[in-house]
Amino acid sequence: MRIFRRRPSRNDPLPKRSGAAACNDAYAPALRSEDGPARRRASTCGAATARNRLIVAAATALCLAWSTTPQADVVPQVAALLRDTRLNEISGMALSARTPQRLWVHNDSGAPAELFAIGLDGKVQARLRLSAPKPVDWEDMAAFTLDGKPYLLLADTGDNGGVRKRSELLVVEEPDFAAGTEERQLSAAPAWRIVFRYADAPHDVEAVAVDTASEAVLLLTKRTTPPQLWSVPLRPGAQQEHVATLLGNVAVPDETAPATDFQRRLQPGRPTAASLGRDGRSIAVLSYASVWLYRRDDGESWAQALARTPQVFPLGLLVQAEALALDTAGRCILVTGERWPAPLLRIELSDKP
Repeated sequence: MRIFRRRPSRNDPLPKRSGAAACNDAYAPALRSEDGPARRRASTCGAATARNRLIVAAATALCLAWSTTPQADVVPQVAALLRDTRLNEISGMALSARTPQRLWVHNDSGAPAELFAIGLDGKVQARLRLSAPKPVDWEDMAAFTLDGKPYLLLADTGDNGGVRKRSELLVVEEPDFAAGTEERQLSAAPAWRIVFRYADAPHDVEAVAVDTASEAVLLLTKRTTPPQLWSVPLRPGAQQEHVATLLGNVAVPDETAPATDFQRRLQPGRPTAASLGRDGRSIAVLSYASVWLYRRDDGESWAQALARTPQVFPLGLLVQAEALALDTAGRCILVTGERWPAPLLRIELSDKP
């Protein structure tokens, strides 16, 4: 979803924050133990970090109090801050199928056909330019392995006005590179495209996941009530255009009361991203206020799993959450949003639903 505003310049200063300039759990600078300014910075940073934890915990507790759906008692932790000004409207994110400590992200509509590889510390490792037309409205993305090769899927499926006659999924082989001190400049051509339309009418889709076991791409509509689950083949075959198959409706939880007026205007309860666990048993769906985790039992289809009320993880004060990734083992969810500089949140999952 695109909200028009001035794009930050790379020369813009970072927003002012009380206390140390970069004070948070994962992106605070290393502090020396000798006396002097470093010790004073450590004291200030510790106080600010404690305040940050209290703010996140209080916001999450408020969300829990307002909801009647059982919520997970888990407070998201700030893993990093995405400070590069080019990452100003992130709407898609996927965990690398090659390197577990790497994420791929892209910006919302209006941006060129390019991806950024970032580390879990939030630093940009590479920029990948695609030899493809400028996207109409890139939304979600996914990483997967097929026939022994790792790929990235880009979903050009956004349709705020409900006017697109067809949507497109772009698949590119994930580059293999070693992160260094300098940002790598990479280029790639699409491996294949999947052009499709819906059987009934155009749909705005911001949540997409890849199921390699069934070789299908799952699409969750944003503006239908309830959200719908559609599917298209992962391999395009000889067909020039596919017609998506409707699989069923998605059970939406009684979501938390939004923590901000901005979240309320964006209407929680609408899927903005999705990520499938590589064990094939869980799928995480993002909304503006929380993460929904659906688990699939033996012998179940994804339509059956998504028809049940999910486990809910409130996000607290994160503004315009539009990107998430479920880690390889399905033990952790990473979430970020479109505002700059956006935090990268980490939600730890237990073994039990």
